[in-house]
Amino acid sequence: MNMESNPLHTKCAPPERLSIHEVQEEREKLSGHICSSYFDFFPLPLIVLNSHRQIVFSNKAFLDILGIADLGSFLGLRPGEAMGCTYAHIEEAGCGTSTFCRECGALKAVLESMINNSKTQHDCQLLIKHDDESSAKDLRIFVSPWDVEDGKYYVVTIVDIEDEKRRKILERIFFHDILNAAGGAKALLDTLFDEVPEESKELMSLVQASLFGLVEEIKKQKQLLALENKEYKLSMLTLQGIELINLVANEYRTHPKAYGKKIVVSPNSVNVQVLSDYTLLMRVIINMVINALEATPENGSITIGLDDNGDFAKFWVASRKVIPDHVKVQIFKRSFSTKGVDRGLGTYSIKLLTENYLGGKVGFTSEEPDGTVFWVNIPKCNQGK
Repeated sequence: MNMESNPLHTKCAPPERLSIHEVQEEREKLSGHICSSYFDFFPLPLIVLNSHRQIVFSNKAFLDILGIADLGSFLGLRPGEAMGCTYAHIEEAGCGTSTFCRECGALKAVLESMINNSKTQHDCQLLIKHDDESSAKDLRIFVSPWDVEDGKYYVVTIVDIEDEKRRKILERIFFHDILNAAGGAKALLDTLFDEVPEESKELMSLVQASLFGLVEEIKKQKQLLALENKEYKLSMLTLQGIELINLVANEYRTHPKAYGKKIVVSPNSVNVQVLSDYTLLMRVIINMVINALEATPENGSITIGLDDNGDFAKFWVASRKVIPDHVKVQIFKRSFSTKGVDRGLGTYSIKLLTENYLGGKVGFTSEEPDGTVFWVNIPKCNQGK
């Protein structure tokens, strides 16, 4: 192979390239490969690089983001050069050879795939300059080695994650601000409760209950997002099960969903020590209670209980209403709910938290005349000893 004759220097990745004639030969070889004929079926931008990180092939989706009809003018360029990266031409050797390139997620993904001969992925913050105007793109880069006859190539798929990044930033701001506001209002009402006239205290209690429910709902949604994004860190502790159900029963008697209803702790409950994450286990019990309250008419009641179930502690919540058969088969699905569109996170989060994070099991029974019982089995603190 003939490398371009001028010696080039680099502050990052190898600078050597193949000549445009050699790249054209590679393109012709890939054009005849059966796999390349399917690349245009992929909706995501896709390019094929040679071992010198030069573009030798692409699909139509990549050409579309460049706004061109044919790869010809970009053939042999490196990804940053083709996409207009601000730092692609700082060094004479081009894309991948400047000090700025050392932190480039796209370059890291390509080099790791080359070195380890494996699939890799990295996020990349690409700063683009076009017609003296700068813009930024958040991309996720997937790279996979591709052996073709006597050559090694690398298939690079590009995913725009700008919406994902923006959503995460907005979620953090939203939860931080709204939780502070709601929590502050609740604390103020708690402070003023003893100062209001006696005839206004019932109304004040309802307002307190509403704010309590609001704060809990915000915390629940924030926690669920953290879990789904794998951003939550477990803190396993030895917990007294009976204390947890008593605490939930006492606190949630003032919840808006409990208005005109009773929450009863089963007198047959026994204390069982569990090894679990306090916040997540409390969320599981609370969600079972809220679901039961929502299914219970005014003047009705629900029961919370705790049983010793061998290696597990069985937390359960019972209500009188029986679930219809067509609903039973969809319980625990993420977006299914009997309460309307865009609901359905309650039973889903119970299953997600218990089985994916707390090492337990989830289930329910719902038959006449016993009603409905949701339960979770949580490992006892002495399990495995």
